[in-house]
Amino acid sequence: MFAAIGLAAGVLGGLLGVGGGFVMVPLQVILADVKPLRANANSLAAIVPISIAGATVYYVAGTGGHPALDLRFAGLLVLGGVMGAYGGARLASRLPSLWLARGLAVVLVLVGLKQLVIP
Repeated sequence: MFAAIGLAAGVLGGLLGVGGGFVMVPLQVILADVKPLRANANSLAAIVPISIAGATVYYVAGTGGHPALDLRFAGLLVLGGVMGAYGGARLASRLPSLWLARGLAVVLVLVGLKQLVIP
């Protein structure tokens, strides 16, 4: 079950550039009956190797002889992401599971609506 969830997150992350957590967290909660806090933690741990694999392919493949991955910008995203993940994980550990689940649902709906309205 978990390998299939990881596969879905990896394919969507690599194909669409979306964070695998948008797939991994809801699928763990819905299909594997994992609590939202644990699903968040599992997703964060799994996304590191998934991201490295995808970024490596983009760096090697590139377009017109240039890598598609800009290491300077990626480094800045990593810096901000690490700080944000630390703060978010600390906050999530203090919130009720129901709030986490509803917060994720709101974010998913907003992202979905944005994609429908502004492709």
